[in-house]
Amino acid sequence: MAALRVFNEPFEFVAPSTIPNFKPSARSRAGRAILIPSEGWVNPLQLLSALKISIERSERARFVNAYCESLIRGKKGVESARLESGDKVEGDVYVLAPGANFSKILSRSDLSLRTPKVFYGIGCSILIKTDSMTLANCVRTPNRGLACGIYSAPQDEAHTLIGASNFISPVPEDHVRLTSIYALLKSAMEQINSDYYRCQLVRVNVGWRPTSEDTFPLIGKTSLGNLWVATGTKRDGLHCSPLISELLVDSILTGKTKMDATLFLPERAPIRHLTREDAIRTAVRHILNAAYQHDFTPSKDRMVEDLEKYHTAELNRLHDSVGAHAWGISPEMINMFRYGHIT
Repeated sequence: MAALRVFNEPFEFVAPSTIPNFKPSARSRAGRAILIPSEGWVNPLQLLSALKISIERSERARFVNAYCESLIRGKKGVESARLESGDKVEGDVYVLAPGANFSKILSRSDLSLRTPKVFYGIGCSILIKTDSMTLANCVRTPNRGLACGIYSAPQDEAHTLIGASNFISPVPEDHVRLTSIYALLKSAMEQINSDYYRCQLVRVNVGWRPTSEDTFPLIGKTSLGNLWVATGTKRDGLHCSPLISELLVDSILTGKTKMDATLFLPERAPIRHLTREDAIRTAVRHILNAAYQHDFTPSKDRMVEDLEKYHTAELNRLHDSVGAHAWGISPEMINMFRYGHIT
């Protein structure tokens, strides 16, 4: 609600029972609901298809159906992009915006750029055939516990998209983990509509959210002169793409931008925005909330207090082991530090 007020976005409280086709189970029922009248949603597959068609119609662009393996450095910066097929693509200006594959490409390129590492935020969504139970609006449950929560958006009169899972990985995964599908199916039937048990599973989608080690985006010009970067946007890349595109175009053509994005320049030390105390306190809360989200039922004693003490002590040891004395590890990056993927 705070963000709605800051941006002067109209909203109103409504009774959950009045939301069309919102029928959660008794244990997961909503106590209150907020309607955002101007909120909309799009089918991402249709949107990307439309964008591709639009670009293909332009005489100023061409598609190369291949993956970029690395960038080759020359005397004046980047001189070409090497494809996995072995071919090279040459140009005057290069924009490296490969999503979660950023660090993979950079590690294969002799560019000597020091940037925060970008990981794979692997997530999935499911499309189900809901027919007469299809929602009239997008319905989201609150985020809690490492972003646990669920969104559901009508795709047409007969289908609803349910999303989305997420876990951070140092390597890509091309297929969906069963635990992710299970969590979405269970949440959809418990938190959105208990009658969804009758629905058909139409499609499972998997994607990689580019997530930097400090969780902030990498956007802007590099020291090579003719190389710009745009990645690390996590969940915000699609709806921020018009702004990011404008920023890059202005920077490339004029060297000036309408907004100051120097905080997100690619060549930087990781941004330390959390104190150690705040990070540990937040992480413990997230860990326990995530456990409750996934059916954790504590015994009737001091089990929760004991778990809080255990996780607090364990996270203090982790912070000591990586030298995080005056700053804190973002909760979603704990495992990347714990298993040595960030040093």
